[in-house]
Amino acid sequence: MKQRIIAAIDFGTHGTGYAWTTIEDRHKDAKKRAVHFRTRWQDLPTPYPKNLTALLLDDKGDLVAWGHEARRKWVVRSARGETDGYQYFSNFKMSLAAGGEGGGDLSGGRLSPERSRELVTHYLRNIYSMAVAEIEQSGHSSEEIRWCLTVPAIWGDYQKQLMRDAAVSAGLPDDEHRLQLVIEPEAAAYHARVSGVRTVRASGRRASLMTKGSRFLVADCGGGTVDITAYRTDERNRLEEIGRDFGGKYGSEYVNQAFLENVLAKRLGSFELMERVQVEAPSALLEVIGSWEKAKVNVDTISQDDIYLQLPAAIDRLLGKGERVALGEQQDGITDHIVVTASEARDVFEAVVPKVLELVDRQLMEMKAQRRNAPGRELVILVGGFASSPYLQERLQEHLAGRADVLVPPDPQVAVLLGAVHYTYDPQTKSRRTKFTYGCNVSADFRPGIDPEEKRDVLRDGRVKCKDRFKVFVAAGQSVPVDDEVVHSFSPLYEDQETLTFSLYASAYKTPGFVTDPGCVKIGVVEVDLSDVMHLPLSSRSVSLSMMFGEVQIRVTAVVQETGTATVAQVRFTEAA
Repeated sequence: MKQRIIAAIDFGTHGTGYAWTTIEDRHKDAKKRAVHFRTRWQDLPTPYPKNLTALLLDDKGDLVAWGHEARRKWVVRSARGETDGYQYFSNFKMSLAAGGEGGGDLSGGRLSPERSRELVTHYLRNIYSMAVAEIEQSGHSSEEIRWCLTVPAIWGDYQKQLMRDAAVSAGLPDDEHRLQLVIEPEAAAYHARVSGVRTVRASGRRASLMTKGSRFLVADCGGGTVDITAYRTDERNRLEEIGRDFGGKYGSEYVNQAFLENVLAKRLGSFELMERVQVEAPSALLEVIGSWEKAKVNVDTISQDDIYLQLPAAIDRLLGKGERVALGEQQDGITDHIVVTASEARDVFEAVVPKVLELVDRQLMEMKAQRRNAPGRELVILVGGFASSPYLQERLQEHLAGRADVLVPPDPQVAVLLGAVHYTYDPQTKSRRTKFTYGCNVSADFRPGIDPEEKRDVLRDGRVKCKDRFKVFVAAGQSVPVDDEVVHSFSPLYEDQETLTFSLYASAYKTPGFVTDPGCVKIGVVEVDLSDVMHLPLSSRSVSLSMMFGEVQIRVTAVVQETGTATVAQVRFTEAA
């Protein structure tokens, strides 16, 4: 069935939303494209383009509520003492990485990547159903929708695979043409271009991001991650990635974590009491975090106003006499509030913001190394939920004064969401840069005096081969066109070999010699069935292995050359990827 609708889900650490548009001739001009997105959610009193990324599960592991409703129901149950067996989850997106620092339940438990995938599935199933219901009300069916799901630039192939698996399990189509992934800062770049964002350069001329040769950095600062990428507009108005992506877990959730560790734990007197609060009064802890989140949006670099956060009764009951006295001594006798001084609030932000500035600096250095003597300053576009922070904006502008112009578009929290719709409607990315060197292991002719003796492998027919050679398909940092395929041919070693198996590897180094070299990681396995050509001579059983790296996910295709039979290889990436 022909796709008539483009829909995108921006799945975030703190908040998640969806948007959609119709595919019509009048929408070919992106600036005239009508994009619809939801701003009303259950238990959210004020309009906002994202729902809370949170889940409440019962003692059987079944979903009770999601979003803001999950938080409200958890608080109510906690107040009634009815939480036995129930679990409230938030920040679980970041646990998709093995050993990730994402959140879990409020008892402080960490999540495995597979458990996180299950939670992502729960959430996606609900927001997907809501989006489909809204689109169907406009007269379209679910089969007419082409979907897009956002992922951080710093994610590896394994995490992208888990996200896609979760989406398919949630009901989204298991079809690469109807379900695409888009890198979050790249989506934001599309929104910035479409929305007509402009800046005044040193020359006084207004320069558009659609102008040939425009170069700009996108700093996507969300709840969990900060992703930094750089782009150039080519002569055909397409985007060309011109720098390696930099990023880290420096989003606004880590500002919250710094508040808990550096302010609240200090006020309560110990981390031991903080742990008791997590276990015995989790809803009260949520209440404090919620109050802090509302207050932190007003923190800037010059304000001298203290912040007063109501101390919930459930936490007050856990304070001993000595702890209550100590709390009053820290706050000029105030014991019914947590008082955060302006200096402390800035220190909380400083636990994270310098790391963001460092990432921006690293990307700017790469951009300037390429621009040579081109005139004008660099342009930094700040997007994402964290981008709304006055403190982050002011620190970035101060840090880059005289070096780069900083621009924050209106409603930066929806830049990725709306940009994902524009990306999926009309992809205009020319090329991307590979994060790693990718290739496979091969058995090649042994080179005496060059190859290590421990790599010598004598086959049954007496041929001497070198095992574990790293056959490079693309090198780290290489610019790869999005529609370009890298192809190499391989042959089986033995007459009775019915399967050709390729182990895929990634390396942070540009020219690894062997797959056993330091920094080489096995990321997947591809098996090609040769049973249909076993009657042919060994020399006629060659297989062409092609890899496409310019897309968000690596695509691998194997073709038995003699028959022309093509097989889209099913690559299952390992945790190390």
